[in-house]
Amino acid sequence: VASGPGTETVLSASSAKATTVASEEQKALTEARFVVQVGAFADPARATETRAKLEKAGIKTYAQVVQTKEGERTRVRVGPFSDKTEVGKVAEKIKKLDLPVTILAL
Repeated sequence: VASGPGTETVLSASSAKATTVASEEQKALTEARFVVQVGAFADPARATETRAKLEKAGIKTYAQVVQTKEGERTRVRVGPFSDKTEVGKVAEKIKKLDLPVTILAL
């Protein structure tokens, strides 16, 4: 093993790079966000009914109107969540309401 002033610089740079990679991976994990999509409805009234059913069960929702090749759709979603365990619990609660569940990573 070589020693001297040049060696310390190489080790320090290598160590700093490893720390940067690790912190970037940690940042990606902590910034991961998930939503539960309960449906994408062509009929706005059905989207409203679904949201009301979820809200009545204490689940906060939001709607997003998007243009698709089949026409306008209203997405009904819950979230976002940063914890996969939390999103799983909410998904189970939604399934018990006999509603479809799709977990999406943002």
